[in-house]
Amino acid sequence: MGLNGLKATSFAALALAFGSFGDAFLYAFLPVNSLSVGVPIMWVGLLLSINRFIRIISNGLMVDLFARYGLRIVMILAVSVAIFSTLGYAFSTGVVAWLLFRVSWGLSFSAMRIGTLGYALQHSRLGIALGISRSLQDSGPMLALLIAPFLLSHFDVQTVFILLSILSLPALYFALSLPKADDRTQPTSARTFLKVPSAFNSITLLSAIVIDGIVVIVLGMLFIHYRENITPVIATTLAAFYLGYRRVCLVVFSPAGGWLADRIGIDRVFNISIALVLVGLFFLVFGWIATGAVIVFTFYSINTAITPGSASRGQTHLLAAVAENATWRDIGAAVGTLLGGFLISSLYLNHVLVFAIFSLLILLLIHLGTAQRALKNLYLWK
Repeated sequence: MGLNGLKATSFAALALAFGSFGDAFLYAFLPVNSLSVGVPIMWVGLLLSINRFIRIISNGLMVDLFARYGLRIVMILAVSVAIFSTLGYAFSTGVVAWLLFRVSWGLSFSAMRIGTLGYALQHSRLGIALGISRSLQDSGPMLALLIAPFLLSHFDVQTVFILLSILSLPALYFALSLPKADDRTQPTSARTFLKVPSAFNSITLLSAIVIDGIVVIVLGMLFIHYRENITPVIATTLAAFYLGYRRVCLVVFSPAGGWLADRIGIDRVFNISIALVLVGLFFLVFGWIATGAVIVFTFYSINTAITPGSASRGQTHLLAAVAENATWRDIGAAVGTLLGGFLISSLYLNHVLVFAIFSLLILLLIHLGTAQRALKNLYLWK
């Protein structure tokens, strides 16, 4: 659609970043303070995960909305709903109200994410556009997690969410500042969440199950399992540190991965990053937890940033292909989170990880094709 600068890409990503303030804080706030806001502890998991399940259904539908009304209009509406959802948390006193605002957030996030990718896909340097977009998006939750605890130490819960909704208002400014050109996307009759996943999307699905789900949940238990005389407090602290490093990676390494993708090819960076993620997972299985976590989170951050570019290559409908890939990532993260909960105290955790590693390796080889093509992609042979 002719957008050659990074302004539209950056503004869309910043709209999503500021719009994410309320959701980001909930993951730290709700598990500890659920009873104080009228939510029984048994509902916390559902409230924090329901937005992912909503996105599984809504990602494909958002493509139709962008085709009908254009990127800018839908982005403005989605940002408005996101801010309203954050404000709604301040006045929610029961499960029904919380469910309503979490569903609203899931729909708004789905629209903002697909719309942000839609702007990035228009850029002539796809890799750097995707990298910068992902970096800016994840800077929002990082900022919220720095600001919100400070606010909570000085104000009551209702005031904190009201302030977070006010601090989210720049999202509306960035959405309103998006280009007013005809930005309606190509219509499609496909419903991406109903398709059988390709080898590429299967890699996205399985890697999300393993890393976004299982590894994130069981990281602390891995430290306890492999390190002698480690207390639960220390294990929790170590897990929190490396999960914090994961968030930093998404902000810092996403642009670097995008720049590299523009230099050597986006598919090559995808293949190399998945191969190195597999190396990191092997380190985790064999007990080198710190090294494995650093390798996995570093290269998975690069992989997630540039995956939409690979997903759209050679596709007739770019945004539909990206939405389909995002749907499989959402499914993987949701399933992996639930599976990780069951595996926290399971004797078969390592067996599951080993099975997942070899399954991911097989999918990568299928995606690469022949052995000669695999070596050419992984080692950058011309």
